[in-house]
Amino acid sequence: MSQYCLSGDTVNTTSRMEFTAYRIHVCISTAQTLLSLDEGYKIDTRGQTELKGRGFKETYWLVGKAGFPRPLPTPLDIKPRMSKDTWQDLINQEIKVAFAKAHQSSEGPWSLGRASARP
Repeated sequence: MSQYCLSGDTVNTTSRMEFTAYRIHVCISTAQTLLSLDEGYKIDTRGQTELKGRGFKETYWLVGKAGFPRPLPTPLDIKPRMSKDTWQDLINQEIKVAFAKAHQSSEGPWSLGRASARP
């Protein structure tokens, strides 16, 4: 058993959000917290998301922050699609491709396990 045990509605809701999560996909409490910080966070409504055991909850996309120069991933355009693939399958594939590209671009002569030149 772990040294720390977290439980309660927030942990359960977060777990369910993570299970159905999309990139930069946040629940209402996170959206409200970010907006209350008055730090320039930009949030768009995503719409209803079904959370197992919770029903449908309004969810949001975090789309940017004032003064943050790097682009954030574009939220997906969620629309029904005539395909055997579910949206979660498509998103999982997109994430795998993004991680593979990031891994490839981070490889170089300095990351091939060569010994450090330190004394």
